[in-house]
Amino acid sequence: MTPEQEQWLIRAVQELQAAQQEMRLVQQNQQLLIQELREGQAMLAQFFREALDRFDERTRAIERRTEALERRTEALERRTDEMAAEMREMRQEIRDLRRDFLERR
Repeated sequence: MTPEQEQWLIRAVQELQAAQQEMRLVQQNQQLLIQELREGQAMLAQFFREALDRFDERTRAIERRTEALERRTEALERRTDEMAAEMREMRQEIRDLRRDFLERR
């Protein structure tokens, strides 16, 4: 082997070793990025789970209030119907009293 070939071979091996070292660093960086991504995904998933839990609890609270308001509304509607019936009865009694009064005169 000539000295030029030997030098070329030494430089090629050195460049290859440098490239391999750079590749290892890139792979290490990729592993770090993958780990950070996984941690970020886990944090994001936890955030969404907590947000959904809060949303579910708020939804259940709204449903409970809505059901309570529906029961109250139904009770008020029944009472309104009862009062309307009482008013009809009272008006009928007033008409009857007027009729009786006019008949006695």
